[in-house]
Amino acid sequence: MTVPSLLPRQDARTQRDRLEVLTVLINGPEFDPVLRGGVLKIPPSHPVYPWNCTVPDCARSRWRRYAMCSVHADQWQEAEAGGMTRTQFLRGAEPLAAWEAPEEMMCRICPQRPAFSLRLAVCFRHRNRWLSHLKRHPGADEDDGCRRTT
Repeated sequence: MTVPSLLPRQDARTQRDRLEVLTVLINGPEFDPVLRGGVLKIPPSHPVYPWNCTVPDCARSRWRRYAMCSVHADQWQEAEAGGMTRTQFLRGAEPLAAWEAPEEMMCRICPQRPAFSLRLAVCFRHRNRWLSHLKRHPGADEDDGCRRTT
């Protein structure tokens, strides 16, 4: 007796029934219509999957922390350290226009990955490694990471 013969077998009807149940659930009124179809286009202020910056009229996408874009997140950290409340910050923050690169730039260290930092021309992983290096070596010049050696 082989191992595969010990596993319970599903007949074609069981698989068809599961597919029918899934189809009925997806087409039901409780299922979010944004999640139907081929390509998902989630609006910026979706109630469950929001991706826009919470600063009013800011057109940039949110960063992982603080539900703001990276520029506003940095500004918020400084404002919070100065004693400002989040509401005060959001009222006074200047909205930013959407930012877009003219063409995709690839990481100069691992060219198969897109660049996260266009100033340094490195991917997310290498940017974080560079920032970690700067923390460990405070005297290092930040522009050293931008020089290419040929």
